[in-house]
Amino acid sequence: MGCHELRQLLESDWRGNETTCSAITAHIQTCPQCRHGIVRLACDLLQDDPLSCEQCRQHFPAYYDATRPDYPLVEMTAKEMASVVYHLSHCDACREQYTVLVLLSELEERDEIAD
Repeated sequence: MGCHELRQLLESDWRGNETTCSAITAHIQTCPQCRHGIVRLACDLLQDDPLSCEQCRQHFPAYYDATRPDYPLVEMTAKEMASVVYHLSHCDACREQYTVLVLLSELEERDEIAD
């Protein structure tokens, strides 16, 4: 899932480069394919992950809002956003939990959740 441009950005040295982090953030907010902020990277491309699963999950609510630029309720720094998308790119457990959060949030936004 995701597009080639986001993969290229994540494969670069984004951790120490605010410009690249900003490009990742802008791309996620504008690309129809990457709108949910989930991309998968090959294991051989992964380096040290800046986030633990617990840290990543703490960012989920803000990350969800930040990836919906039409309704920006929360702002994240570009580095925080890039760190979350990077972690989600290779952590199956966090990606699955985030996907469920997205689905439930979209149902709630459309007022389709039964009380």
